Amino acid sequence: MRILFFLGLTLGLLQASFISTPLLSVEGSRGAIEAPELKAGMSGFVVRHFDATHSSIIANARVSQITLSSNHATIELSPYDGLRQNSLPSGTWSPKVKDEVIIAYDYARALLIAPNEDTYIALTKSIPNVEWIHPDIFATYLSHEGHPTPLVSDFNQFCSAGSIGLLFIHSAQTLFTLDCKNFTLLQSTTSITNDTQLILPFYSRVPEIRADWWGEGSSKLEHYHPYYLQQLVLNNSNNKELYTLIKEKFGATTPLLHHFNFKE
Repeated sequence: MRILFFLGLTLGLLQASFISTPLLSVEGSRGAIEAPELKAGMSGFVVRHFDATHSSIIANARVSQITLSSNHATIELSPYDGLRQNSLPSGTWSPKVKDEVIIAYDYARALLIAPNEDTYIALTKSIPNVEWIHPDIFATYLSHEGHPTPLVSDFNQFCSAGSIGLLFIHSAQTLFTLDCKNFTLLQSTTSITNDTQLILPFYSRVPEIRADWWGEGSSKLEHYHPYYLQQLVLNNSNNKELYTLIKEKFGATTPLLHHFNFKE
C-alpha cells in the first residue's frame, strides 16, 4: 500500500513539551491563563504547591477559548478524576490564583484508530516521539465493558485511566487528531491511502470483542467510516474547519452537515 501523509501540524503538537503556567484569575468554574501555542480543546490539570516538596493535582482543566489579542486562554475547571480511589480520602481544594496549570502533559502518549493494519503501521512509523498504546489494549477494555461499538465515553475513560493524551482517528483519507479525554478535534491532516480493506470496529489483533446483552455500544459496528465521522461531527458541532472539510469531501447535501450548530 502506498501511503503519503502530510503531518506538519500533527508533529507540531507532539514535539512541543507540556505547557506549565500560573493561573491568572478564577471565577466560578472558569479561569484564565497565558496561551502560547495552545488550542481550544486541549486538556490538563491544576496543581496546588503546598510547600517546596509537597503538591497535589486538585482539578481538571480544559482550554475553552483563545483570545489572540491578549495571548490569554479561558479554561474550564472541573473535579479531577484521573486517580479516582473511593477507598481513600480526597482533598476539597478549589483552584485559586497562582496555582500551576499544566496543559498537554500526556500528549506524548497516543491511541490510533485505523481501518486496517497497513494504515496503522504506516502511521505509527511516520509519527515520531510517540508512545503508541496498542489498540489491542483498547479492544480488551471494550470487551470488559461489553462494547463492540466504542462509545465516546469509552475513549474518555480509557485515556483518563491510562494517561493517554491524544486520540488519532483515520477516516475518509484524513487523520483527525483529538484530545482523547474530551474528544475535541484539535486538527485534521490529509493523507492519500487505500482504506478499502476494513477491520471492524478498528484494526486490532483481538479476534472478538465481547458484547453486552443490551445497551448503547452493545451492537457490533457495521460501518467504519460513517460511524467515526458521525462521532467526530456530533462532538465538534461548532468546529467550522470540520464543517468545511465534511462539505468538501461529501458535498453540501450530506446529512452530516445537519449536526453542526451553524449555517453558512
